[in-house]
Amino acid sequence: MRRTSRRKGFALLATAVSVVVIMGMLGLVIDLGIGYVAKNEVQAFTDAAALAGAQKLDNTTAGITSAKAAVTNNVNKWYFGTKSFTGVVTEFSMDRTVWVVNPGSGASYRYIRVTAPTNSISTYFMTVLGAPQTMNVSARSMAGIQVRASLPEGVFPFAPFAHGPTGPDFGYAKGDQLTLLWPSSVQASGTAQQMNNLCLSDRNQASLDLVQAGVTAERGFIQESSAAALAAAIEDDHMDYTVTVGQNVNLTGGVKTTDVYQSMEDRIDQDSDPNEPNYDTYIANHQSSPTRRVVIVPIILDHVTPTVLGFVKVFLPARQPHSPNKSKCATYIGPANLPTGNGANGANLLRLLE
Repeated sequence: MRRTSRRKGFALLATAVSVVVIMGMLGLVIDLGIGYVAKNEVQAFTDAAALAGAQKLDNTTAGITSAKAAVTNNVNKWYFGTKSFTGVVTEFSMDRTVWVVNPGSGASYRYIRVTAPTNSISTYFMTVLGAPQTMNVSARSMAGIQVRASLPEGVFPFAPFAHGPTGPDFGYAKGDQLTLLWPSSVQASGTAQQMNNLCLSDRNQASLDLVQAGVTAERGFIQESSAAALAAAIEDDHMDYTVTVGQNVNLTGGVKTTDVYQSMEDRIDQDSDPNEPNYDTYIANHQSSPTRRVVIVPIILDHVTPTVLGFVKVFLPARQPHSPNKSKCATYIGPANLPTGNGANGANLLRLLE
């Protein structure tokens, strides 16, 4: 009987200890799991807020104000989407070394850093082991605009002619309709018909002379000759080689009218607004989804000397003419260094840097 009593007492003690251990392990699983989810939510907020703020930096004080508003107006929440962020710190820098909260002006400020330092969650089971009753979850993200003279990806596979030798606009003005793909009839007889088949800003003798000086098969796109590679470049921003300022691009021969037309249609349909004809209205009303109708193209000297002078941004129209006797066009927006507004001929890339 005594042995049985001792065994029962030991079993009771072991059970009690096991319960405490299990409760502690349960605390680690539940409390740390909640903390992990909260950490991801906070990080997602700072990432999104930093990227949204960086898009507003344009070398002006108004740009700084807009960047702060973009952070403040971010709708992301945390703790399973139930709590708003408080105590968020927004800082700006010219060089990613010195950071200030309130810059005297917006000039040269290209980077933004968003920190969410104080987001406390309550712990429940871990307190059994003597852990604190709250757990602090914080996150920090940095984003900015980096000027690139070379682009291995993200370049639309067409190379419009420069209307002027100097950047950042190369003779274009916002709203000009430039030529992406020249029509197959551009070297045919009949000057009036040729002019009518060109995009509006190229309906002049100088532009016609430039394209007629090149090889007939060179229509304006830059990519390997296969239809699959061209489709990947138009629809998925995939390029098979790096496009660099100061170097010549490979002007691929071949008409490929149907391939270009269909891929452009598919690209437009990727956008949440495939129909708006006006760029400013399109931007003002666009959702937070990617602006797939805004693309970067290299500007080249001409077909004889296809040297890349710089990069610009263009706006793709809702629909292109299917006929091979008509140009494929786009609306000039401005230099690809937008939104910072400096005079560089390279392309600015919005990046999450931390």
